[in-house]
Amino acid sequence: EEGLQARFERHKKNHIILKEGLESMGFEFLVAPEFRLPMLNAIKIPDGVDDAYVRNKLLNEYNIEIGAGLGEFAGKVWRIGLMGESCTPNHIDLLLSALKKILS
Repeated sequence: EEGLQARFERHKKNHIILKEGLESMGFEFLVAPEFRLPMLNAIKIPDGVDDAYVRNKLLNEYNIEIGAGLGEFAGKVWRIGLMGESCTPNHIDLLLSALKKILS
């Protein structure tokens, strides 16, 4: 129903919302802008933040699952997916609000 072009635009728009929200909280992206995928966002975990603690709180208290870094990026990055039907401003707002509460 949505159509591919509209879906691509929705993912791009929501990626920008997520990007601006995360950067306003001090997060940095792992990948340079020209190589980013709107559907998968790799962000650096700030120094002093416990990767597993934050991901567990997100999952158990907010029902939000984000991916851990793999290989050499384990404990250094989070992978945040914006995919399909869950790619909405409401989902992004929930994640950003949860991260603010957990990290405060």
